[in-house]
Amino acid sequence: MISRASFRVLALGLLCVFALAGRSIRAKSSQSDLKAVEPKGIKDLIAANKGKVVFLNFMATYCVPCHTEFPDIMKLQTKYKDSLQVIEVSMNDRNDAAETTELTKYIADLKPPFTVYIATSTDDEYYKDVDPRWAQSEALPMTMIYDRNGKEAHFYQKALTLAEMERDIQPLLTAK
Repeated sequence: MISRASFRVLALGLLCVFALAGRSIRAKSSQSDLKAVEPKGIKDLIAANKGKVVFLNFMATYCVPCHTEFPDIMKLQTKYKDSLQVIEVSMNDRNDAAETTELTKYIADLKPPFTVYIATSTDDEYYKDVDPRWAQSEALPMTMIYDRNGKEAHFYQKALTLAEMERDIQPLLTAK
């Protein structure tokens, strides 16, 4: 027969095991909540937002200029939410648990007003399928801005300031 003290210790131990198990389950599910996107899926997202200006941005949590630019992209989406759609794609390696955990935490901390997708691959073919110009350098951040008809208007392989973003989207927002 187990004494009450031994039973309490055993019960406390089991509670700790279940609590730790629950944490790891939650961490795994939040990583799997990241929506993976292929280059064709990106093109479909652009087409689905016809009628809005699309700000397509590629970033990664290990990219320092991306961290500088990201809050301005959030401001841009919030300010122009009725006529602009940000499509954000992370180039973190989705098969690397540390990178997906870092991305999940980054998104949870900043709470962007748009979905952050994760690339299905980080190989050369992915970059080439998104845009052959990008495949030459694979530099991050990379931004493509599309007019309301889904036609590319701007291409950048550098971090942009909020002023630069607005300079580029303003004429597209007012064009019919």
